[in-house]
Amino acid sequence: MTTPSPATLPALPPGASFERVIAHWTAGTHTPSSLDREHYHFIVSGSGVVVPGVSLIPNAYRPARAGHAAHTRNCNSRSIGVAVAAMHGAVEGRTNGDFPITAVQWAAFTNLIARLCRTYKIPVTPQTVLTHAEVQSTLGIAQRGKWDIAVLPFDPKQPRVASLVGARMRREVTERLRPIQ
Repeated sequence: MTTPSPATLPALPPGASFERVIAHWTAGTHTPSSLDREHYHFIVSGSGVVVPGVSLIPNAYRPARAGHAAHTRNCNSRSIGVAVAAMHGAVEGRTNGDFPITAVQWAAFTNLIARLCRTYKIPVTPQTVLTHAEVQSTLGIAQRGKWDIAVLPFDPKQPRVASLVGARMRREVTERLRPIQ
């Protein structure tokens, strides 16, 4: 597993900041595609490798500037879009598709989100670290039936409920932010 080095997480210019991290899946294979890299700031491959996408800086403004990552409908300004490369062919309530989220991928994903929260001083709350599936119910911003991330195929005991997956994600991110004793 790799997480972005300090060099891949740029310092923000004056007037730029981030308010939240929004977690997605790509609905593709375990290998990030060029299209994935256009829509997300970071994508985690099926083997846990973090692949950079579009530059963070344009999204750090309100309104987002030209060249921003368009990852969440009406919620891109000051939002970091991260994704797991997974879930091609998934159908809500029926199948996890041909490329389900892996445990290794999830661990790298939550490590990445913790690193982003630490670097950009984003508190871990349901309003600031959330899945795309939680955006409409939590922030009141209408989405188009997005259910990513509402299932963790590698853990059959995890209920298939977006708010519970989001709560697990926030709990794991918070654990990774705690200092090592």
